Amino acid sequence: MKFFSFTLKKPVLYYMGGEFQVSESWKHRSLYHKGDYEIIFCNRGPIYIQVGTQQFELRQNQVLIVPPFTHYFGYRENASGADFYWLHFFPQEKVTTFDAEESEVISRLKMNTAGKHDDVTLPIMFDLPDYDDAVVTIHKILAAKKKITYMEKRDFLTSALLIELFDSYVNQHNPDGDAAKIDYIKEWIRSHMANTLNVEEVANCVNLNRDYLTRIFKRQTGMTVLQYINKQRIDVATTLLVRTEMSIKEIAYSSYFTNPKMFMRRFKRETGLSPSEYRSLYSNIHLNNTHVDPFIPVPSRIADTINESVDRKLTTESKSHEPKAPNV
Repeated sequence: MKFFSFTLKKPVLYYMGGEFQVSESWKHRSLYHKGDYEIIFCNRGPIYIQVGTQQFELRQNQVLIVPPFTHYFGYRENASGADFYWLHFFPQEKVTTFDAEESEVISRLKMNTAGKHDDVTLPIMFDLPDYDDAVVTIHKILAAKKKITYMEKRDFLTSALLIELFDSYVNQHNPDGDAAKIDYIKEWIRSHMANTLNVEEVANCVNLNRDYLTRIFKRQTGMTVLQYINKQRIDVATTLLVRTEMSIKEIAYSSYFTNPKMFMRRFKRETGLSPSEYRSLYSNIHLNNTHVDPFIPVPSRIADTINESVDRKLTTESKSHEPKAPNV
């Protein structure tokens, strides 16, 4: 398998990006980049892409890295169309390219705790289990205003995205028994978000000692159990803000907060924006994709109506705007 090792002593330079959607039969046109890398995030596929002489079948929640100075094109049509994000960037440091067995690379990356910490190593194609987290960063990159003063922000966000991809890629190969426990606990929390959850209740329901739960959860996720619960609530709120016309008060209660004022304080602290500011900034980007991530615990009474509402908006907009596919 081909791997790329990006050195991030300096941030990469964001070039351009967007989301491409097509509902009819389609295949990727032939392209050639002069020095820039492209990352393709598949929302809906399959997408059939040949990079040089190697063919890839990119499916939902998979990522493909296209290196520079290489011809790539669609080698087969997808009759049902496709949906994907695309980001181009220029590295400021030398990129090391090599071929290796995946198991060897993963083993070396896990053992290299005392080595360099400014390199991000990724395969040319891989699954992305933390897809929803990556999409949040992608939306921030695409939503940054197109002014010279905002370009540095995009550079750092793109570099942060590479680090997120690296962490997700390495961690998914962790056979540690604690990782399996944490996956189960996360799923249990998501399915019981309507309850008033605390660490003691979570520990009792999964038959673990509270201190042990706190220790392994923090080690595996980088968050405390309470921080994860709050993140799930905020994720629900962001989804409802950009995909519905519900009031802030309604969203607070539907996001499992018992007090709207507490919700607004917590939301501002976690995102840096008020709920109204977040809705204004991100609603246009989210409107391009009607998918509601199944891992975000949106209340069922609301989830069923979100896509219908967005579809109506898209239909209204399509009557007044001629759709234009982005350059990919």
